[in-house]
Amino acid sequence: MTYEWPLYFCLFLALWSAIVAGNFSAFSEFIMSALTKTEPAGGIEAMQHINLDVIKTQFVAGILSIAVFSVLFALYSLAVFEGAAMVTLVIASLVYVPSVFLITMLGNVPMNNRLASLDHTSVEAQNYWIEYGAKWNQLNHFRSLGSTLTSGFYIIAAISLITSGQV
Repeated sequence: MTYEWPLYFCLFLALWSAIVAGNFSAFSEFIMSALTKTEPAGGIEAMQHINLDVIKTQFVAGILSIAVFSVLFALYSLAVFEGAAMVTLVIASLVYVPSVFLITMLGNVPMNNRLASLDHTSVEAQNYWIEYGAKWNQLNHFRSLGSTLTSGFYIIAAISLITSGQV
């Protein structure tokens, strides 16, 4: 089978996964650190604004679309490809969906929603902020690692497609 769109799609998904990983990494390494070092009301208010703004971005579109595309591409690869290319495409999906998509939807988003419901100047918000900062950032480290690994698997899949002559 010789057509090149799967190769380009692997590279596209690798690039988008790397961009997502870079955003997560920046947040984990210095943005959340800075926010949690400020006065709680200021950090909370800033994070509330960030969480409102991020929903309208390509970043969120990337997180969601990579999940859908990686699952569909993995299913497609099971029917069309063989060997290392097929295996790495399936692994990329198996890494991305739980480590990025599910952690986002079941971990970070509910925490963001709870933070959004609080008055940033309240004692309740300030108490939650301590828990939020630590747990949210821990989950974000996993998302960063998952996105990075996914990017690597898509690069390996692209190389495997080329070297095996499947594209």
